[in-house]
Amino acid sequence: MATTLKDLQDEIDAQQAIIDNAREILEDAYSPESTRATLVAAVSEALDVLSGEEEEEDEGEDDDADEE
Repeated sequence: MATTLKDLQDEIDAQQAIIDNAREILEDAYSPESTRATLVAAVSEALDVLSGEEEEEDEGEDDDADEE
């Protein structure tokens, strides 16, 4: 199966979106007021995004915690 230039560009765009998402998570957490726990959570979330783990699972867990 031959890979087309469009297929390669689509893959590049998808990977760039993942990287941008992880970077945004880290930039949002990076401030002088951030606690160690906040920074650890942000790094963990960014690593999950980069490794391809579903972010939606984490959001679902957060929703449940808020309801309690």
